Amino acid sequence: MTQEHIDWLDQHPHILKNVSIKKDELVKLFEIYNAVTGERARPTSCGRCVDRTKKTIKHYYDQARSND
Repeated sequence: MTQEHIDWLDQHPHILKNVSIKKDELVKLFEIYNAVTGERARPTSCGRCVDRTKKTIKHYYDQARSND
């Protein structure tokens, strides 16, 4: 996870919670997910998929924050 990703998540703390997010936020969320996992997932409106993506990003985000 890059410092840019961490900074963006710091500026958008609601993203990783159980809330609806805007399309541009969803695109960024999947961009971060793909960067940290090496996958090529596309943004989707599938609730379970978005939730799984958020949980994965939160894991990497928390890990990066604990290293600071």
